[in-house]
Amino acid sequence: MVLALRKLQVGKVDGKHEYLTPINERDSTIFDAFLIPEIVEPDRMHNGDVFFVEGFRGTGKTSLLRWHAESVRRKGCVTDFVLFKTDLTESQRMHISKEVGVSWSDIDAKSMEISQDFKASWTWFVLHKIGENIKNFPDIYEYGSAGSISKVVQLLGLDDDSILKKAIGFMPKLDGAHVKVRGNAGFFEAELGADFKRSGDGGEVSLDSLNKKIEKNLSKINFVKPIYIYFDELEAFYHTKEQHKRDQRMVRDLIFSISNLNNVFRSSKLPLHILAAVRSEVIDTMGSLGQEVDRLVHDRGFLISWHHSNRSLYHPLMQMIAKKITASEKAAGVEVSADALQSYFVPQVNGESIDAFLLDRSFYKPRDIVWRLTIAQRLFPNEILFSDKVLRDTEIEYSSKLWDEVRYELSAIYSDVEVDLLEDVFSGGSASFEFSQIENRFFEKARLSSALAALIGKRSVREILSDFYRIGAIGNSFRAGSTGTDMRNRWSFRGDPTLLVDKRMVIHPALLKRLSAVSTRRRGVRGGASSQRLK
Repeated sequence: MVLALRKLQVGKVDGKHEYLTPINERDSTIFDAFLIPEIVEPDRMHNGDVFFVEGFRGTGKTSLLRWHAESVRRKGCVTDFVLFKTDLTESQRMHISKEVGVSWSDIDAKSMEISQDFKASWTWFVLHKIGENIKNFPDIYEYGSAGSISKVVQLLGLDDDSILKKAIGFMPKLDGAHVKVRGNAGFFEAELGADFKRSGDGGEVSLDSLNKKIEKNLSKINFVKPIYIYFDELEAFYHTKEQHKRDQRMVRDLIFSISNLNNVFRSSKLPLHILAAVRSEVIDTMGSLGQEVDRLVHDRGFLISWHHSNRSLYHPLMQMIAKKITASEKAAGVEVSADALQSYFVPQVNGESIDAFLLDRSFYKPRDIVWRLTIAQRLFPNEILFSDKVLRDTEIEYSSKLWDEVRYELSAIYSDVEVDLLEDVFSGGSASFEFSQIENRFFEKARLSSALAALIGKRSVREILSDFYRIGAIGNSFRAGSTGTDMRNRWSFRGDPTLLVDKRMVIHPALLKRLSAVSTRRRGVRGGASSQRLK
């Protein structure tokens, strides 16, 4: 017996939604069905050896963090999530930026730019989170640690909101990188010594010194339960140039602070762990700001990508589907299929094998597959097979969702208005083109739009095409070899890092319906660019 499509738990488009049900009300289907990426070694995340998860949007970073949090909670650990994009509002970011102040730094001999250092502020933020969990879960430390606990709580101002003058709820107000203390001067003077400058019943101390003292007191606590703090949604969206640069610096310094604190905790043998999911495209857009970040995340993180395996029914993304179907059948109490893919999918669609049809019309990301299947479930809930008709009749909706993903990623570089302009350039044109052809289309459109003219004035057509290539919206498809019979297809999500602008380019086949792009029939290629497999 097979289940109706609506009863299959194939996952959520946003990984954080899969674990929102309270743990005591949740069955183990989602946890048991999770497919750990081959490159990930969970034990290294448990012991603090690896604490970054890197990957492009939709590759499963959030799902991995949530799965990891669930796994350590089952062992009695305390977990806490911070969503950079959601939990830190724009007004709070402005407050933090104002508090740390600005300085000027040399870029080269001819230019200067604003420089801000958020590392001390982020260190305070993380320590404050740890302090909150210590206060909320008194069973995580031994009774003999009460003295050190009391000192940590007092130094963080968690026992009395009036002790530290606050800029915002979690952040003390700074004056030249110094924290103002309103009372209890005797305690702070005794703890901080010469670093504390007393003034009446209060005083001031540098935020760095205060952080280091809190770290020292934490090292004296005997924890009986580990604490895991997770940071997700480390993103930088483009609204204004200044805001975008500020958010890039904030993400950069948060990454540095996480690394520094993990090193401190590990050297003190403290069971305190901070993990973070980092979007590759955010690091890529940092330019010189991101060079050191890139090295750090590479050394202390896992890079999640799914393109290294050969396309087949045994590809990890196909096996992810199979594992979720099997878990759904177990949860429903029906007989488990001997071959989940064979039971719920037709072997071919439009003459293509099912693995080629699903994978080649994706960016090789779990989210794309989830979009594909959940749209089919919603529109054909009572079907018992992902049939040729079901998959073909949902192409338009699927194409629109993938374009929304492209728009979202472009928003890390371009404003909403600029993304609309770029969509207009690619809509209704040819699905494949040479550089001169697409450049002419840009210039023709720019004659009628001063906004587009301004955009290509500050970012060249080559740079725009490279941005589209990097997120997978376009690729290369051209003939090579002495006889011209060797077809080459290059895509960023298949591991080819750069666009060859001197070679023929194509729009991703999954986007053609949304963009109303026209497939052109080329000699020796049936159906034009849209029918080519992404090899």
